[in-house]
Amino acid sequence: LKPWKGRLCIVGLVPVKDQDMVKKAQSYGKVSVDESKAGLKQRKTKIDDESEEDESGLSERELAKKKWVKRLDWVWRKITAAFWVGVTCFTIWYTNFFRVIWEHPSVNRTYFYMAMACLGFNMFMLAYLALWCSAIQGIEDPWETKHPKAIPAMAIVGFVTLWLFFFALWPVWGIMTLVIQMIFFLGFINAGHFLPSGNLGAVLMFVIFVGAFFTSEFIPHEGLAHYAPRKTTSPAP
Repeated sequence: LKPWKGRLCIVGLVPVKDQDMVKKAQSYGKVSVDESKAGLKQRKTKIDDESEEDESGLSERELAKKKWVKRLDWVWRKITAAFWVGVTCFTIWYTNFFRVIWEHPSVNRTYFYMAMACLGFNMFMLAYLALWCSAIQGIEDPWETKHPKAIPAMAIVGFVTLWLFFFALWPVWGIMTLVIQMIFFLGFINAGHFLPSGNLGAVLMFVIFVGAFFTSEFIPHEGLAHYAPRKTTSPAP
């Protein structure tokens, strides 16, 4: 008989198998919080380990072929990114977008100001997550660990922003408004391929975004794609 928390425990009556299972259960510890929050990093590490195991069984020729495929993929990604950045720059120059949206009389100002408010909210959230939380406070992946609901909220606001801009600029460019928005989105995203990684790259992305609003100062024409403003005829006296 052995005392256990004020009671008597009859050790001899417990089978040996059960005693081993109890010892094993006691040896298990709780999973740490950091490991449970690793999320994508754990999956990425697992994938990297599997790829290393796969490469160990390849011949030299197959390894060289795999390296060349990776290099060609890298070159193709850079070419694609450069294409969308170039198309975006041409679209800004051809439409003089950032002058027309402020000066064209046909812009629906109600939808336009609502769209600008939504866009400002998303850019503020990006700055808060990427600069304040990640760069200054040192939180790793704050959109997953600290603010997991931020990305879904920004996605909904971004979808609303798309249609608000569409309704606001429909009298100016018509259906081309959607095309222009998609080109700008792809150009802004792919610009990151040519920026340094880390906090400096995040800061430069915001510099590019803000600087785009001042491009109209360097474009010599008033835009070549928008509809002409409707002439309002004053009633005869």
